[in-house]
Amino acid sequence: MTTKQFFIQLILLLLVSLILWGIQSLIVEGLKESFFFLYPVWKIYVFHFFVTLMVFSLLFMVGKLMPNWVGFSFMGLILVKMALAIVFLLPLIKSKEISKIPDFFSFFAPYFIFLFLEIVMAMKILKRFDYKFTTVQEDEKNKSV
Repeated sequence: MTTKQFFIQLILLLLVSLILWGIQSLIVEGLKESFFFLYPVWKIYVFHFFVTLMVFSLLFMVGKLMPNWVGFSFMGLILVKMALAIVFLLPLIKSKEISKIPDFFSFFAPYFIFLFLEIVMAMKILKRFDYKFTTVQEDEKNKSV
């Protein structure tokens, strides 16, 4: 993945974040009369945007420096993302007076959408590495024949 492609991915991430934030804000506004939400939608999306930005950036750097470690890095970063999600949700988890279900849905719906975006990014980096790897192997076979 080139630097230009990386910045295109970041712009798409920002656009997707804004569109999803708008849609979820409208849904939560309609449900506020029936349910209590501890977290405002904008905080959830700021969290997801910056965590996904961190994952994108680190995967891009690993892809440039050590492309054969992208898969392992992705798995490690997903574990970090899960830990950060638990830390983010800790006040909700500790709360005893309110229903946690609306906030969990409000948090985890975008969590999985952003996870999908991270998977797509990792796959693009891995495909680029795989293409380079197979091309080098084919060139070596052609030279030996």
